[in-house]
Amino acid sequence: MARKKIEKQDTLAELIPLYGEQNAYCNTLKKTVADLNKRIKDAIHAVNKENTDIEIDGWRVTLSVSDSSTFNEDKLIEFAKANNIKIVKKKEYIDYDALESLIYNGKIDKDTLLEMDSCKETTSKETLRCTKIKEA
Repeated sequence: MARKKIEKQDTLAELIPLYGEQNAYCNTLKKTVADLNKRIKDAIHAVNKENTDIEIDGWRVTLSVSDSSTFNEDKLIEFAKANNIKIVKKKEYIDYDALESLIYNGKIDKDTLLEMDSCKETTSKETLRCTKIKEA
């Protein structure tokens, strides 16, 4: 697919269709690459158990496996308690159901509620979606 150089003066009428086409192409390409990746891994596993470094027509493929592990926190807590290992701590948290009930039933005055707003953190995330409109 030919790439068009994007100019600063391009209008939305020019940019949106270009973006839609390029995004659709990119998504198709991502799916193709993911499929090829899986097929290559499957083929390596099927024929080549030891050597995971393969060179063909100037291309090198290396298949490596890295393991990572994390503790199952619930099991570790039970293990620590059963073995008297003093590593379990209590964590304070907000009971949002209780807070909602207090607010709903008027148990927290308006001034306190306004002051409580200072505890809020707001973040924004922009998402752009583009789909081709189906012709009737």
